[in-house]
Amino acid sequence: MRINSLLRFSFYRRIQISFLCFILLPTVVASFLNYSITHKNVKEKIFLSNQTVLTVIAKDISKTVDDMTYASNFFVQDESVRKQLRSFAKMKRIESFSDFETYSQIKDFFGLFDLKTMNPDILMYVSNQAGFIVQSSEIQGSDPENIRQQYETVKTRVNMSKANIMQWLGTVPTQGATSITNSSYLLARVIKSPNDIEPLGTLFISIPDRYFMKAFAQLGTSKLALFDAEGQFIAGNRDVSYASNAAVKNNIRNESPIQYSGWRLISETPDSQVTGEITKTFFITLLLMVPFFLIFFFISVYVAKRLHRPIRKLQAGVKQFGNGNRRIRFEETGKDEISELGRTLNIMLEQINQLIVENEQEQEQKRELELQALYSQIRPHFLMNTLNSIKCNLALDNEMIHSQKINSLMSLLRAYMKFNEPTSLENECKLLFHYVDIMQMRTDIVVKLDVDLPPVLANLEFPKLLLQPLVENVFVHGFKKAVDQPKIHIHAEKQEDWVEIHISDNGLGMSAEQIDQLNADLQSSPDAEAWQSYKRVGLWNVLQRLKMTYGSSSSMRCAKSELGGLTIILGFTEKIDTGGSAC
Repeated sequence: MRINSLLRFSFYRRIQISFLCFILLPTVVASFLNYSITHKNVKEKIFLSNQTVLTVIAKDISKTVDDMTYASNFFVQDESVRKQLRSFAKMKRIESFSDFETYSQIKDFFGLFDLKTMNPDILMYVSNQAGFIVQSSEIQGSDPENIRQQYETVKTRVNMSKANIMQWLGTVPTQGATSITNSSYLLARVIKSPNDIEPLGTLFISIPDRYFMKAFAQLGTSKLALFDAEGQFIAGNRDVSYASNAAVKNNIRNESPIQYSGWRLISETPDSQVTGEITKTFFITLLLMVPFFLIFFFISVYVAKRLHRPIRKLQAGVKQFGNGNRRIRFEETGKDEISELGRTLNIMLEQINQLIVENEQEQEQKRELELQALYSQIRPHFLMNTLNSIKCNLALDNEMIHSQKINSLMSLLRAYMKFNEPTSLENECKLLFHYVDIMQMRTDIVVKLDVDLPPVLANLEFPKLLLQPLVENVFVHGFKKAVDQPKIHIHAEKQEDWVEIHISDNGLGMSAEQIDQLNADLQSSPDAEAWQSYKRVGLWNVLQRLKMTYGSSSSMRCAKSELGGLTIILGFTEKIDTGGSAC
């Protein structure tokens, strides 16, 4: 009940909501729009700035790749280099002065490349088929043991059949003098002269992590990673994915290709890192608005209550009138619109009271006329003496069966003669046994009548002959064809002040569609004229008498019987005041 009261959209709540919507809502909407626009503009500026820096880094890496391509081409195309490599191809170690000269000459060639690239972090070395290695220079991480481990790791990745082209071998772990494990990206080129059958050697170019880290440092705190043409990670932050990730779609993502290699440089800047301060400022602003909102809210409540107080009085008065307090009247002080409405309502209440009194009188007269019309149809007073004489003569002639039939008929006639007098539910059920006795004689159908009546309902005041039309319907419709062991069962039950009477049979019954249609007709409450042409006018009479006796909440419905036929269910509220006359 409390929840329904809170959710009710009353006039008072409309006033409050109007105050809040026209003042608070525009403020909040404007704040959110300002936050959204600022958020978007900052992200766009960060994106453009990151893209500029990323392009510069990509150009630096592209230049390095171009320099490495130039160095490898020198080994392939220069005849003096190939001459030294032919002497180097079979060398397993330096065993003579000639081997030393070859070794020194190759080292000198590497010196030319160092001047070209001007990058001390990139390591180049050449190996022959025997695994003998000549490296370019002594730099960090270039100790022979480390280079040997690196060579053993990647030599199987080199395709010796692809001579004189650059091969991308991927990353390998490296361990320097500080025992800190890093990684390097390896490129290789198999050197082979057109006149030579066997390769002269393999040139390896190793790009360590520190080279990329120095280049990536230009982008500040953004996450940056480098991927090769197949999407394999080369260097950078492993939290960055090659493909766009839906989980971090709000992050600022920039991409730039690396020329000559098919590599792709990707950066991601977390949204919180870029707009965190903006968001913090926005929520602080909202937090500062809360006290002002509370002050405004209490003021609006006070103003709304003052505006709503006269309306609430009108509402309470109308509710009391609806609950039966016909003497309620409204104050007519003042000259505003609410006072005018109160005066008009007072006039309307006087008119309604007068109409209610007239309607009650009219309904009472109509009720008496309808009751008279119902029980004036049969007045068989003149038959009673004749039937009593016949009964006595049959008894004297020992015709007890026919005498009993006459006795049952007389019981029914007495009930018809005193139709307007109330009876008890127990007597009504006894009268049904007389009626069934007569119907068995008329129809030659032996019917078993069972009555299940709890003691608490035995003395219930009940309209006389109310159940007889329902039992008659069983004979006329339910047993119109032969039925094995025909049976009628009457059961009454009570829950608090609600009473239900079930009249069930094992006759032919009705289909589900017919039952639904009949229930719909009974609930539609058609007028008497519409039912007079209907073949079940008896049902209409029973329902009308039930409503006249127990009120409009009374009901009649049909259902499938557990016995196999049909069940008629009468429901009504037990009358508390039994001093009045029943129908």
